[in-house]
Amino acid sequence: MMPSRKSIDQAVSPFYEDWAALSQAINACFGEVTGNCRKLIAEGWQLYEALKQALHGLFGDSAPCPLNEGERLAFVKNSRSAHAASRQLEQLFGELKKKIARTKISYPAE
Repeated sequence: MMPSRKSIDQAVSPFYEDWAALSQAINACFGEVTGNCRKLIAEGWQLYEALKQALHGLFGDSAPCPLNEGERLAFVKNSRSAHAASRQLEQLFGELKKKIARTKISYPAE
């Protein structure tokens, strides 16, 4: 059965709501002098991986993904710079959101 735009939104929205809260926590962590943000960044890439699994369930092999996604995720996982890793996560989530919007246009509204 082909998913509708509404069902795609319902499947994806919780991930982006969680990312919004986690992103704020990461930014607040960088404001702390002794903040160790690596744990929060690890939660972020795990959330991203879960989102990708949900998209694969919806779209199969034609699931949208950002350019150079594998290399960028590897950078996030292995980066010594927490700030650079968090920026890369922000970009991955943002680019994926745009690609999802572009992809769901071809699906029925309801």
